Amino acid sequence: MRQVFERLLGLKNKTADSPDSGPKPAPRTPAANTRDSQHTIEDNSDNGTRRQLVQMLLRDCLRRHGIAPDWVECQMLVVNSRSRGPGMYVRLVLRHWDTRLMTYAFAFQNELLAAITQFEPQSANWLHGISWEFKVGDSCPYPTMPDPAIWGPPALAAAAASTAAPAGLPAADIEDDVMRDLKDLQNMFAARDASIEQEAAAGAHTDFQPTQPSGLG
Repeated sequence: MRQVFERLLGLKNKTADSPDSGPKPAPRTPAANTRDSQHTIEDNSDNGTRRQLVQMLLRDCLRRHGIAPDWVECQMLVVNSRSRGPGMYVRLVLRHWDTRLMTYAFAFQNELLAAITQFEPQSANWLHGISWEFKVGDSCPYPTMPDPAIWGPPALAAAAASTAAPAGLPAADIEDDVMRDLKDLQNMFAARDASIEQEAAAGAHTDFQPTQPSGLG
């Protein structure tokens, strides 16, 4: 893979092209030849070649989609996973905030991953994943979280609607069903509390405290 990529970039094998000008340096130990440090990537190592490949493909994706090349930076992280062994993570560093780029970030990530896989079919053996980091400075107009109401219905109601509502049911009907379920639950607790109070008034021992249901508003 390295030889193909070096030919693509126009890199030359200096050892093969230059005449023998004297004693050759002593070769590195096998451990240094076959495995990179987890904190550095040597230029002539397999991971160094992979870094060049990913950076080239990232620049190509940015160019083809008309995105400024300095908006996204590529960093390669060397890792050693217990489950997958040694490999690398691609970290895409966002240097400039743009709502359009955020909207299509997932699609951009998938396209970059597809380009890596197409060019280097063995990438699944060393590419452990892609992550994002935001270093947009003051270019992001949303430095703080908004009011919770921006997300729409409460999480509980939304979760119940997504799991229990039949397909195609109008949103108003979904909310009515959820509210009915909550009222039924409240009535059930109220009936239980009334039974506990009656038993306590009659002298029966109870370990339960009356339930305090939250409002439905």
